[in-house]
Parts: sequence; C-alpha cells; structure tokens
Amino acid sequence: MNKRSSPEPSRPEPPAAGAPGDEPRSGGLDPRVARAQRAYNRATLAIYDRLVLGLGCPLFWHCPSGEMLRLYDRSVGRRHLDIGPGTGYFVDRCRFPTDTPEITLLDLSPPCLAVSARRLARYRPDTCRADLMSPLPLPRHRFDSAAMNLVLHTVPGGWEGKGVVFGHVAGTLRPGGVLFGSTVLGEGVEMSRRTRWFLRQQQRGHFHNQGDDPSGLEGLLAKHFSEYELTIRGSVALFRAVTATD
Repeated sequence: MNKRSSPEPSRPEPPAAGAPGDEPRSGGLDPRVARAQRAYNRATLAIYDRLVLGLGCPLFWHCPSGEMLRLYDRSVGRRHLDIGPGTGYFVDRCRFPTDTPEITLLDLSPPCLAVSARRLARYRPDTCRADLMSPLPLPRHRFDSAAMNLVLHTVPGGWEGKGVVFGHVAGTLRPGGVLFGSTVLGEGVEMSRRTRWFLRQQQRGHFHNQGDDPSGLEGLLAKHFSEYELTIRGSVALFRAVTATD
C-alpha cells in the first residue's frame, strides 16, 4: 500500500443530485464515448459474460475474471456504486459485508443499466445514467465503495483527459471509502503476439487505451487518493485506492 504525504486536493462543488435514471446532459458528449456505449446492446450483453469474461480475459488479456471477483470480495462496501456494471456479473457474485447492501448502478448505456438492474433485482438497486467525464449527479461522500471494472480502457483522452474520472468518483466516496477496479493497458506491459493483434482490433472499435501505461495510472491514483495498490496481471491493471480520512 502506497501513501502520499500531500493533502487531498480540493474538489469543486457538485451539481444537485439527479434522480435514478436521469439522462446525462446533451451537448458536449464525446462522439467516441457515444459510439463506445452503443456497442453494449441487448444482443452483445447476452454473450458478454461468456465472450469477454470467460474467453477474452484469460485468453487475450491473461487475467482471469476470478482475479477481479477477488478484488470485489475484499473491497465492496455496504453502500456501493458500480460504474459500468455490464451484465451485473461481479455484483451478482461478490460477497457483500451485509445481506442488505445499498447499490447504485451507473452507466451511459440504457441496456447495461436495464440488464444489470434486472439481474440484481433482489437488491433493488438504483440506476443512474451519466457521463463519467462530467461531474456525477450523485450525492457527495455517500458511498463506502465504488468499482470501475473494465471501464477505463473504453474512455477516450489518454491519462491526462480521462484522469478527471478519478476526481469525479472520489467525490462520491466517504472518507476512507474505496475505489477499485481494472483496466486493459495499451503500453508498458508484456504482451504476446496474439494479445497485440487483438488489442489493435479493439482499438479500431471501442477501446481508447493507446498510451495507457502503469506509471500513468499510478500517478492518477496518487493524485486523488491517500493510499493505493496497483497490480499487473497480464495486460490488465488491477487497482484499489482509499480516500483520505481527514
């Protein structure tokens, strides 16, 4: 666990919280973001668990989905924000510290929100449609944990651009709250020839991780959080970070 000695940076006041399911503000939405979220429709979500988690993660990225589930098990809190929940696979399978967690699902894709909310109906989750690149329409300092699993590599802008996401999410966490997740890196990790080929195919579609490397991610974690862990498994970075308590 790494620690930084500088004080937590100040954060701007957020907009008023929106009701679950509110639409993101139109205008200014990066067309690359809109294109990426359109890739997640009911047809692709029907095969997502088998294709991406069951095949892609171990075969191409060399990081089995079990690694991500273990990160959920050790990090998820009673009030949990799941960003980019996909089908709800990990939230459905992870071990919460309570039988009655309060869960909010956040995504730009209405199909993702609908599919994951249906799968997790026993928890009666709230849903929020929002753009991560904008301040989030959620209460400040509410959540014990937030997950961004397999999300950052779909966000355009390089570390300098997509780095604002960490500030937006950190603002929703209580002092001592935990952000955790994973992302496929584009540079700075060992890749097989098959992995490099597959990565190029994804970068022609909805991956925007050109230049994403471990050191850039570590710098963002150190900037926005008081403590962090970063582990590389194959081409995937697994991270866990804690907000300051004072």
